[in-house]
Amino acid sequence: ASQVEKAKELELKEQFDALRREHTETLQELQRAHEKEKLLLTESHHRSQAALQETIQALNSQLKSFQEKMKRVEESLLSTDYKKHIQEHGSPSPFWEQELESLHFVIEMKNEHIHGLDKKLLHLENVEEKNLLLEEKVKTLQQENEDLQVRTQNHLVMARQLSEELQAAREALEKEAQLRDQAHREKEELLYRVLNGGDGTPFPLAAGEVPLIAT
Repeated sequence: ASQVEKAKELELKEQFDALRREHTETLQELQRAHEKEKLLLTESHHRSQAALQETIQALNSQLKSFQEKMKRVEESLLSTDYKKHIQEHGSPSPFWEQELESLHFVIEMKNEHIHGLDKKLLHLENVEEKNLLLEEKVKTLQQENEDLQVRTQNHLVMARQLSEELQAAREALEKEAQLRDQAHREKEELLYRVLNGGDGTPFPLAAGEVPLIAT
């Protein structure tokens, strides 16, 4: 019976150790994968955000420069002289027609450039939307990380409880073994005395053995 109990105790300890190793390995693997994904997403978000800010600044600078140029064109001497010429002569000369055509050409080119800027801004809005999605995913990963830490704490508590239960079971088995050995010893002593007719001969003890209960 003692061998069976020891085998059960050993089996219980092995199961507990295997469970703890499996839990630790799984937890470490999840944490590594989680931290790697979060780091990659964070780096990608930062790069995209930096590129977006840089592009927006460049476009704002180009737009401001273009607006300033248009303002200078409108306030230029050419425009003033053209208006004055219309007031004085009623219709533009071939020279002014050519100048006006050149000015319209420049304006058309600038309009095309503005359309290109509008497309870039639309693209940047899409990039910004993706960045917002990345930010939400980073927040989700952070929440998952916090949940994982809570689960880790709960698993540690469960592991301590299992360890305490294993220790209590080991102590109970040891106590039961001691009681069984004591009962066996008392039985042998009683049988010895019966066989020797109660002549007062002391019951022999094994070398180094100390009786559990005084007779």
